[in-house]
Amino acid sequence: MVVQSKIPSLDGLRAASIVIVLIGHGQTLGDPWPGHVGVTVFFFLSGFLITTLLRREYEANQRISLGRFYLRRALRILPPAWIAITLCVIVGAAGILPSTMNIWGTLSEYLNYTNYYLVYADQVHGERTFGLPPESTQLWSLAVEEHFYLVFPLLLIVLTALRIRMRTIGWALLAAGGAVLVWRLVLSLEGAGFYRLYVSTDTKFDGLVIGAAMALLFNPALGDRPPFGIPEWIVNRVLAPVGVVVFVIAAISPEAPRLAVADSAICLALIPVFWFVITRPTSVAGRVLNHRWVAHLGVLSFSVYLLHRLVLGLVQLAGLEPWLSDLSAYLLVLIPAQLMFLLVERPLGRVRRDFEARLRPSGCVSPAGVRGEATVESMSATVRAHE
Repeated sequence: MVVQSKIPSLDGLRAASIVIVLIGHGQTLGDPWPGHVGVTVFFFLSGFLITTLLRREYEANQRISLGRFYLRRALRILPPAWIAITLCVIVGAAGILPSTMNIWGTLSEYLNYTNYYLVYADQVHGERTFGLPPESTQLWSLAVEEHFYLVFPLLLIVLTALRIRMRTIGWALLAAGGAVLVWRLVLSLEGAGFYRLYVSTDTKFDGLVIGAAMALLFNPALGDRPPFGIPEWIVNRVLAPVGVVVFVIAAISPEAPRLAVADSAICLALIPVFWFVITRPTSVAGRVLNHRWVAHLGVLSFSVYLLHRLVLGLVQLAGLEPWLSDLSAYLLVLIPAQLMFLLVERPLGRVRRDFEARLRPSGCVSPAGVRGEATVESMSATVRAHE
């Protein structure tokens, strides 16, 4: 299997994930719909893709540039997020949507600790949205990802400097995912509340590390083979369908097992599913995920995620039937998301590439520049936070 410069299907998976989230946050289906699953897929995908880029960089240069990594993440994530937060602040300050926002809740969003602020607000004030700008609670998942991005590359640099093999690190990451599962079970048995279990970084980063483990252990985009000598046809024809079944069962499980164990089951189930859609882009599922309109929705998914609650809330002011209000919001949010992509994300991508080129030492290859591969920005699923 050859190393792929453009990873198929990942933008399509982002598109599927954002659709799941949108439906879950709407009025029409609401609670019965497992919208949380979209965030779990986002976490797994982000861990997988970030680690793929870091592994490519290390294998090309025998080093990882922490400064360039932080620069890429800051320019990719922070400007769109801060713009979205500011829009929510303006809407709240103008009284267009009801809000109890205060300086502390607002700072939690700008400084990326919204998840722990939600836990605090729920425990102290009895209302998770207390102090936050209106329609912005989804930023808890961005905080989880930012915490991971802050620590994980530094950890990878330290471990590789100690001559620890990437595969050993991968198995350690899987063990870390198991430790998170045990920790959630302990907290659950001790009576921890919903938000303590659902949004805290220490209880939610297993999706990111399991995705990262796949990137180091059995990464089809980097030419790896399936684990334990399993034939690839078994992965694609047996394990991937089983993974889909496990995914669905875990997604619709009741709240108690979902909070404790279902997310870990979903992430493990995603391993063969990701293998299939990456290695079989011409399959029926692959063709759907790689359709240009589906892939473009995946490109917009970060901005859609940032803005969708605000748009849903504003459209609801019109007093439409719930299904019509939801459908209108789903379509309307694509407009500011496309503008964010054209006016913010794409220009900053060019700035980032130019700045990286000046910082790159002579002889170093960019993470996606191995063997004549495309740049990082041309990969089919450049990492964006979402969740």
